[in-house]
Amino acid sequence: MFTAFVQSQQIQAHFRKSIEDAQARARAFSAELQKTEERAAEQSSAAIDEWARLSRETLKYTTDLNAEWRKAALEATKPWF
Repeated sequence: MFTAFVQSQQIQAHFRKSIEDAQARARAFSAELQKTEERAAEQSSAAIDEWARLSRETLKYTTDLNAEWRKAALEATKPWF
């Protein structure tokens, strides 16, 4: 009977250790996942900033191009008026 009690305690100790190990691995995985999510958020933010910068540049270029086109069109029709 004493042997069964000792075995039961050993089983419980092994089970407890395996649960603690699993929890430690889950915590480590969670920490790595958090780092990955933070990097993804930083990269997404950088991509959004770059997209916004390119959009502003495109808008400015289009506006400048239209102004030059209007200027060229007026210069081309100047002799007629």
